[in-house]
Amino acid sequence: MGNPNEIKLLAEDIASGLRKLGPKRAVALSVHVTKELIAELETKANQLVDQLESSGP
Repeated sequence: MGNPNEIKLLAEDIASGLRKLGPKRAVALSVHVTKELIAELETKANQLVDQLESSGP
């Protein structure tokens, strides 16, 4: 079962990464950095889904 603190941290990391890509970001990211961030967010999203599935009903 996924630890609720770990799940919360993953969700916060994803939200933080999305803010970096969003319209209200402080600086524009290079294409290279953007691709790395997207790959990192995808990995974290998959980890979050796995943890949520394992903590099921």
